[in-house]
Amino acid sequence: MTDAPNSVRCSIQHRWGSGENASSVDQLADLLDELEVDDPEHPDVWISDSEAGYSVSAFAGSRGLVIWEDHDEVRGPLHMDGHSRARTMDLFTMVLQGRAAEVDSLPWLPGYGS
Repeated sequence: MTDAPNSVRCSIQHRWGSGENASSVDQLADLLDELEVDDPEHPDVWISDSEAGYSVSAFAGSRGLVIWEDHDEVRGPLHMDGHSRARTMDLFTMVLQGRAAEVDSLPWLPGYGS
C-alpha cells in the first residue's frame, strides 16, 4: 500500500479520543474500522493535513457523511453524503498523500449536512 510522502504532515484522531501521526494506508483502514461500532457519543474519526490546513471527518452510520473543515476558516465547513467505506478510504488516502487540490475539487456542499 502507498504511504504518505511526508509522514509528519498528517495526523489521525481515533473515535475514542487518542490521536497519532499518520504515515500509512493501513492506519487509515484501522481507523475506519472503528466506525463499525455503535457509539452515538463518539460518532466520528478524522484525518488532518497540517501543511494544507484542513481536516476530513467520517461519521458512523448508513448516511455516509464526511465533512471537510478548513483550519484557517477561510470558508465554512463542507460536507458530502453517501460515502461508502471504500470511497471514504479513497478520500482519507488523498489527504494522507497530500493531494489537497484533488480533495478540494470534489463536489462538496456547504455546511455540516445537518
